[in-house]
Amino acid sequence: MYFRETKNLGLRTFEKDDLLKYKDFLNDHRVTKYLEMGDRPVTEKTLEDVYREANFSNNDVVFSAELKQNRVFLGTTGLYLINWIARRAQFRIFLGDTKFFGKGYGTEITKLVVEYGFNRLNLESIYLGVNDKNEAAIKVYKNAGFVPDGRYRKFIYNDGIFYDSLNMTITKEDFKTGHIYDN
Repeated sequence: MYFRETKNLGLRTFEKDDLLKYKDFLNDHRVTKYLEMGDRPVTEKTLEDVYREANFSNNDVVFSAELKQNRVFLGTTGLYLINWIARRAQFRIFLGDTKFFGKGYGTEITKLVVEYGFNRLNLESIYLGVNDKNEAAIKVYKNAGFVPDGRYRKFIYNDGIFYDSLNMTITKEDFKTGHIYDN
């Protein structure tokens, strides 16, 4: 059973059985190319921390995302660092099965989590940071209604290169009025 779902995708609790596939994703350089992950082999402690954050935090809502048709685990997503007073949260998505890149699942998942954040958690804004060279991710976020609103210069380090982090936000008003960033 899914907590939230679309025709193609389901969001459910992150389970211990997901950890082995998650570990494979983190150890795949193609997946972590633009991220602040993948700088060392994944340890059991790292996996324990991920599981704990997903299941025992009052300020994070973490999901496993999977294809409904054959229950393929695609990765994780959720709302993190939730500030219940200011009603804001950080959006994260980590899809690691490269066979499914570029098929629209990232946008579908992002929209589903954003809808949940505004309609169920009553958030006022959802924000994220993305490597400014990760054009595919930026396109996903813009298609889901996120608006670029600043950057941190030389903020992300990966494979000997410092990248800028593009900051993006979507507000409840943007979501309710159907505002989509003009590419």
